[in-house]
Amino acid sequence: MSWTLFRTTFRANWVLLLVFTLILMIYVPTAIAMFNPDSAEDIEAMLSMMPEGMIRAMGFVDLGTDLTGYLANYLYGFIMIAFPMIYCSLLANRLIARYVDSGSIAYLLTTPNTRVRIATTQALYLVASLFGMFAIAVAVAVAMCEAMFPGLLDIPGFVALNWVTCLTLLTGAGIGFVSSSAASETRQSLAVGAGVPVLFFVFRMLSLLDEQTEWMKYLSAYSFVDTDRVLAGGSYPLIVTLVLVPVVAGLFALGVVVFDRRSLAV
Repeated sequence: MSWTLFRTTFRANWVLLLVFTLILMIYVPTAIAMFNPDSAEDIEAMLSMMPEGMIRAMGFVDLGTDLTGYLANYLYGFIMIAFPMIYCSLLANRLIARYVDSGSIAYLLTTPNTRVRIATTQALYLVASLFGMFAIAVAVAVAMCEAMFPGLLDIPGFVALNWVTCLTLLTGAGIGFVSSSAASETRQSLAVGAGVPVLFFVFRMLSLLDEQTEWMKYLSAYSFVDTDRVLAGGSYPLIVTLVLVPVVAGLFALGVVVFDRRSLAV
């Protein structure tokens, strides 16, 4: 890894990270501020104005009066997956494919860094920035909940939910990184790197509509974000970790190998 390249990548992409972090900082505090265990019927009445299919697809079927369950269903059915997913797809494309497409990859290759070191650094930045985004969201959420509703948030369960969500998103990010490493143009990179995660997201939403479409969850990596199973307090987060960590590591390693072995006209 090259710390110089890591810092350069951060300076080139900090605005993108800031924008998506601020988007989450709008939704997370708003969701917490809206929580009122004594007036759950108000939220249910608001949701009843929406089409039933949309409510199911976005995970708003049962928000409940429990703070942790409310946040899990309100935020992690749609918001905390969709926006970080878009961020990962855009960033993965910017980390390698955009350099190749613009021809500026030649400047990176003239540095003392090898291709493996360049690709590894870019991969680590993608992973670190996503974890950083979630760390900020978790810290803000926990601080607000403890200030407004002391003791009502299941902090270990909430942290586990964010860990599972982050790992799941890294699966899509890994696909985007492989695509970025292999593509010669940004449009090719985005076609796969953004297209596959979007398909995952669509399949997950469709699987939540009714029993007839439930089988579609097996077509989406994002179906690992099962809020009920995570908050049940069992071994589910550990199982997800054991399954997805090797997958994520394998995808990013593949991206590094693809970039190292590909032909570049520089």
